[in-house]
Amino acid sequence: MDTRTLLLELHCEEIPARFLKSLSGEFAEAFKAWALEQKLDQLRTEFFYSPRKLAWRVEGLPVAQADQIEIQVGPPQRMCVDESGMPTQTGQKFAEKWGIEFSAVRFEQPTGKKEPCAVVTLKKEGRPTLQLLTEALPGLVSGLHVPKAMRWGYSEFEFVRPIRNILCLFGHEIVPIEIDGVKAGATTWGHRLYHRDHPEAMAIKHPEAYETTLESAGVVAAFGKRRRLMDDQLKRLAAEVAGQVVEDEELLDVLAEIVECPKIIRGEFPVSFLDLPKEVLVTSLKEHQKSFCIENDKGELLPCFLTAANRPDDPQGFVKGGNEWVLKARLYDARFFFAEDRRTRLETRLEKLSHLTFHRELGSYVEKTERITRIAEKLAADRGLDVALAREAARLCKADLVTLMVGEFPELQGVMGGEYLRNEGQPQDVWMAVKEHYQPVSAEGDIPTTPMGGVLAVADKLDTVVGCFAIGQIPTGSKDPLALRRAGQGIVRIAWEQGWTLNLADLVEEGLGAVKARAVKPESESREALLTFFRDRVAYQLEHSGLPGPVRRSALPAGWSDLKDLRARCEALSQFAEDARFASLAQSAKRIGNILKDEEPREEFDAALLQQDEEKALAAHLIRLEMAPDHGALLNSLAELVQPLEAFFNSVMVKCEDAALRSARLSLLHRLRKTFLRVADFSQWQ
Repeated sequence: MDTRTLLLELHCEEIPARFLKSLSGEFAEAFKAWALEQKLDQLRTEFFYSPRKLAWRVEGLPVAQADQIEIQVGPPQRMCVDESGMPTQTGQKFAEKWGIEFSAVRFEQPTGKKEPCAVVTLKKEGRPTLQLLTEALPGLVSGLHVPKAMRWGYSEFEFVRPIRNILCLFGHEIVPIEIDGVKAGATTWGHRLYHRDHPEAMAIKHPEAYETTLESAGVVAAFGKRRRLMDDQLKRLAAEVAGQVVEDEELLDVLAEIVECPKIIRGEFPVSFLDLPKEVLVTSLKEHQKSFCIENDKGELLPCFLTAANRPDDPQGFVKGGNEWVLKARLYDARFFFAEDRRTRLETRLEKLSHLTFHRELGSYVEKTERITRIAEKLAADRGLDVALAREAARLCKADLVTLMVGEFPELQGVMGGEYLRNEGQPQDVWMAVKEHYQPVSAEGDIPTTPMGGVLAVADKLDTVVGCFAIGQIPTGSKDPLALRRAGQGIVRIAWEQGWTLNLADLVEEGLGAVKARAVKPESESREALLTFFRDRVAYQLEHSGLPGPVRRSALPAGWSDLKDLRARCEALSQFAEDARFASLAQSAKRIGNILKDEEPREEFDAALLQQDEEKALAAHLIRLEMAPDHGALLNSLAELVQPLEAFFNSVMVKCEDAALRSARLSLLHRLRKTFLRVADFSQWQ
């Protein structure tokens, strides 16, 4: 089949970086759906984006649609021909409907029909793909969802930014489309600096030449390539000063989105600013200058920064000097904020928290702090930690919200509180807990490194989650404006990874008790919703931990709220994940469940009533199972149960006529199932 490549580029005024990836992906999906509808399959689509360009390249498009064969079924044969075999009016109309002679109609019995029917085969000639693209592309572009679409001048066309040039090729041919008065051609524009010396637009000879032609004009079209080039430059420039980049994947993505020419420059700032906390410098450089810090092998910052220039060179050092000048001013501001905040002790700011609202239905930050303190004291006591220190950390954990530094850099809340408390001489357990209590800040973020930090983080997140549930603000579908799922996942991760002996059902009760005065929903309703919420978070934790599917599916139904027990069961089960005997055990577990359905067996049974050797052997195994000291020993014994269970089911009629014997056999199976459930619901092992 003769195929060609489509290339479409929209050259616009500067597009906000946050829209680039979503617009590119949305068009690619819309084009794929259209192509499938037009029977133009077997495609490979890639997209490119940079501050002024959105582009897509689709390989493998056929030059024309394939001819389409359609089979149309009409009325029954008896209605289409009379007794003499001549066509009836119904038969003639059926043929006329499809534009054919009646002689082309055949009669056969299609699938699903009870008698022979009129059938015709129609051939629809495929259209040239160039025509299809000309008709479809303007609509696909105008159909893109732009959160902040605008119109310019007298145009009715809405888009993220004005379109200044359209490049659209199908192989070597121009696709003659027009969007918002801009007609497509075979040219594009490179970097602005390139066109100072080369004022004409650049011709693209064919779609495969797109990237190399743009690179010759200073533009790297592919986001991924820009990112790799910048990452390599960052590492090389940091190594030149015997350092390494303070990694920040998010910042690297941003830099790769806001430049066309991936050029990194290194600048310096006065050594005196290294007196500021590391987090302050890293945050200030990132937020104000989109710059990376450099650290030595001890984790200490060097007086250097790295940022993007968006031009191939900086011959007179203007870019470097300008960044240094602005950065120095920002760091003077940060130093001022840091010094001003330290003029008074952090606890003197607590009164101001009464004027700072956490949530209009959950009260001020003073009320939140009181709830956090109550929860933290209980958690600390349960963990064997110093309750007085937990109380002090909880009392002070939100005080930095009213500092100048956090007002300037909200990302540093908690971090600055910890730094100020450390400078005031507070115990390490206190200042470290305050510094870490917002962690983890993302699904993959670090959890607190200290037990007290874990306690305070869980207390804070629990108050937020339970409080919102108690006033009816529950995440729905894909919407979670208060990031409650992230907070709930953080609670589970901390308890799981720090190895807490913790029952999440008890934790929910503690949270409900703390927020009771502010609750508007019935407590029973909130409890049920919270337990479902946390069960889902635990299920995600099992998946995130990389546990095999059978382990996750079977361990969770056997009990999920005791995280330490759940983790121990999962670790034990993982050792048997590939053991074929457990697949057989799963079938037996399902069979036991079916037998016990609608039955009410007793806990105790008289083993002396058992008659057959197979059931006596199973009873003997049950005793060993119930005496197993731990999950590993129990699973080893369960693996040996496969043959006795198979022999039992092959030889023993459980629901026999003898009522006493029937009761004993049902009780035996009931006890077996209870023993299984000490580690897993093996009926879910599949």
